[in-house]
Amino acid sequence: MLGRKLQTIFLKNTFAVVGPAIAVFLVLSILLLRYPALDKLECEDITGVADYSGRLQVMYESDTRLVEYDAKNLYYTGYDYYVDDELAGAYYYSTENGYMDLFIIETDHPESFIEAHHVKGEIIMDNISVNHIVSKLAAAAGIKQELVESYYSKYVISELDYPTGYIAMMYVLCLAPAVLCALLLLYVLLVFINPAMHSQAAQLSVYGDVRQVIRDINYELKKKLLYKRENVYITNNFMIVSYMLKTEVIKLDMIRYMSKNIVDKKVGLKKEIEVYRLTISDPGVLFYEIDFLDESFIDEVVKNIRGI
Repeated sequence: MLGRKLQTIFLKNTFAVVGPAIAVFLVLSILLLRYPALDKLECEDITGVADYSGRLQVMYESDTRLVEYDAKNLYYTGYDYYVDDELAGAYYYSTENGYMDLFIIETDHPESFIEAHHVKGEIIMDNISVNHIVSKLAAAAGIKQELVESYYSKYVISELDYPTGYIAMMYVLCLAPAVLCALLLLYVLLVFINPAMHSQAAQLSVYGDVRQVIRDINYELKKKLLYKRENVYITNNFMIVSYMLKTEVIKLDMIRYMSKNIVDKKVGLKKEIEVYRLTISDPGVLFYEIDFLDESFIDEVVKNIRGI
């Protein structure tokens, strides 16, 4: 039966370890992807909106400030933007919407004119800079500033303020649990297909080639199973004891000594219970201690190991 194959037994150990982790990663992925802050990281394309300035105001006041915009005919204002005393960008304006729109374009070599540029940035409100730039531009054109008061937007789309690093970090945080969950599931699949990869298979190297030993055990579990009770399997040549987190495989012809003792075993922080302990060993090669709650259970195991 498939349920008696060694990889299925190993799989129980694997799920006992990675199952809770998969569940946690899956829940984290769902919660993070539904996290409200992610909505604010969505970038809205406002190219062609009827009321450009009004749309910027609504988005700014609703704290949804990341936008994309296909700007045309951008003119350099003559004012630059510095970060830590280094030129990082420049102020540009466009009059495509019927009034002056201001942008901070990321550049270290400002050009006097940009015919078309896809702006991806954050809406900021910078009244001092905007008023200063507009007053200088109006003065240069010989126009009083009060005449253009209603013809420019107080909101600026800044490429330099676009939180590229933060957005990348947030999406990595959101995707990491899902990726880890997928990797764990892949590991489960791989160790089922190739049980020699399983960490529990390393113990089999003492009996020869691990892959061949696994094939032998699988064959005997299917065709030559002599005894099966709870978590103990005994075949012609092997004894397999499966626990929640590990599986012990013992080759019967390597057992030199066996002893049965009654011992007190600590359970939890304070409680102790009496168990029957079977000690199996081959000095310098193998040593196992297997505990049983039922004396008849340990006696049956010993009997089948001896082949009586």
